[in-house]
Amino acid sequence: MRKFIVTILALSAMLSALVVAAQERPEDIWPKANDAYSLGEWKRALELYESIENKGVVSERLYYNMGNTHYKLGDNARAILYYERALKLNPANKDAANNIKIAQIHTLDKIEVLPEFVLVTWVRNMRDSLSSNSWAVAGLVLLVAVLVLLLLYRFAGSMGFRKFSFVAAILAFLLMAGAFAFSWSMRNNATDNSYAIVVSAVSNIKSSPDANGNNLFILHNGTKVEVLENVGRWMKIELADGRQGWIDSSTVEII
Repeated sequence: MRKFIVTILALSAMLSALVVAAQERPEDIWPKANDAYSLGEWKRALELYESIENKGVVSERLYYNMGNTHYKLGDNARAILYYERALKLNPANKDAANNIKIAQIHTLDKIEVLPEFVLVTWVRNMRDSLSSNSWAVAGLVLLVAVLVLLLLYRFAGSMGFRKFSFVAAILAFLLMAGAFAFSWSMRNNATDNSYAIVVSAVSNIKSSPDANGNNLFILHNGTKVEVLENVGRWMKIELADGRQGWIDSSTVEII
């Protein structure tokens, strides 16, 4: 009887703790998670970070910290996954980009990336130099500049100054359009679900969406893939080197 009572009390205490945790606000959990991380209590820190994520309050900082915590725990694949999620929200996060390179050193699959047209790389790097919000703010500032320059053009006294104002307004308009285009592109990228990370130790890539399909090659955890198509529990994927095949969706997690 005594053991039964002790068990009931222990279960009640656990239930009470779960209820309190569920009622805690993310802003109250955040410092506790950071403190646990600072003290080297990686599992505790991850539990707290995950509780914030489960509440739907996600951010670049949260994903970055979760990536660091998974790395400390030796889960290289999920470290890469969360660094990628941080970059998805803010491609300008250099710490996340650098940490991905460090984590990728430990991956078994070394995928050779197909060469890309230099102009595409240049434009993407320029876009990723700022966050989506920063580009949006830059676009608004340039919009104001366009309006001011048009007013100067309208009321300028000399012909030379009117010409200068008109040309400057056109340039500011083009820059404004580029800034808004970058902001829109990055917002779309933040909601894009076409990339995933292999999280299983070993995954067989099939020739068809069928467990009985021929094995084309093997992927290991931490490898990034592009998702082209979904058929039931199978995903058609493509690697950075152009190889394609079908993978069981349970072995990957969408970025």
